[in-house]
Amino acid sequence: MNFYTEYKSSLKAVEVEEIFDLLIYRPLAFIFVKATYSINIKPDQVSVAAMFFGSAAGVLFGFGTFTSITTGALLYCLSNVLDCADGQIARLKKNGTKVGRIVDGFIDYIVSIFIFFGIAFGLTKQFSAHDIILYGNTSLELDPYLYIWIISILGGISSAIQALYFDFYRNKFLEIAYNKASNLIDEINEFEEEKRKFEEDPAYANFMEKILINIYLKYSYLQLNIQKDHENNTVKAKPDAKLYYSKNRFLLRMWSFMGSTTHITLCAFFALINNLEAFLMFCILPLNLLMLILYFIQRKVNKNLTKAENEKVF
Repeated sequence: MNFYTEYKSSLKAVEVEEIFDLLIYRPLAFIFVKATYSINIKPDQVSVAAMFFGSAAGVLFGFGTFTSITTGALLYCLSNVLDCADGQIARLKKNGTKVGRIVDGFIDYIVSIFIFFGIAFGLTKQFSAHDIILYGNTSLELDPYLYIWIISILGGISSAIQALYFDFYRNKFLEIAYNKASNLIDEINEFEEEKRKFEEDPAYANFMEKILINIYLKYSYLQLNIQKDHENNTVKAKPDAKLYYSKNRFLLRMWSFMGSTTHITLCAFFALINNLEAFLMFCILPLNLLMLILYFIQRKVNKNLTKAENEKVF
């Protein structure tokens, strides 16, 4: 197996990868994987390292100096390289675990919390207590600290929701087009069974595994609500894989700009030009607008696919 073939086998599928992952992070992650392949490094260990560097980036953002912010941007990118590497190790070595899948996603949210809180604390240090946010020629004024915390919270919530939608449609694409992911309901049932086992036998799983499984189930039920909102479930048959692929390939590529790697790259870019306020506004305005546009386009595509399946069934 040559280098390129092995690299492709470390990916889920090219169509579901984010552009910045394909161009930057996953190639760097694969170099790391190859360099450490002979060492007995487990995916979970790499995930924890990714969490450490990502959380450290958030702390550095909180200092609010140009040096700390640029250093934080580099650590945030390094965190994403390692976040890519853990999955590549699991796929190449086939040593991933159920809980490991949860840990990977859980760590992403921990890092995001550190990042957005760090940005908020850092921006408050860049504003004077006497600064006032003015809106055009109007008399509307807003305390700068309140303004910073509002846009930081809105930016964080927007980023989480956008990533949630991309994650859902990526998994749906893998499930139907490539048969590489479990049906969401099957996944929920699988982890509900794990939950039932540790409820019956407290020694079955450790404390942290129990917490992670419970969090994952809540997250999955949230995704299930998205599915019910977007798809007509009256047709039980799985949509035709080729038709689904052709109708959703480009749309999924657009959804990928909602993914976490896009947020990381934008955050790093705006950090390097020392304007993290602009990053928050980018999450709140352009990316939310794009999400709404994609939402309605996706509903129309799903409706047409459901209609096609109904015609086949009847």
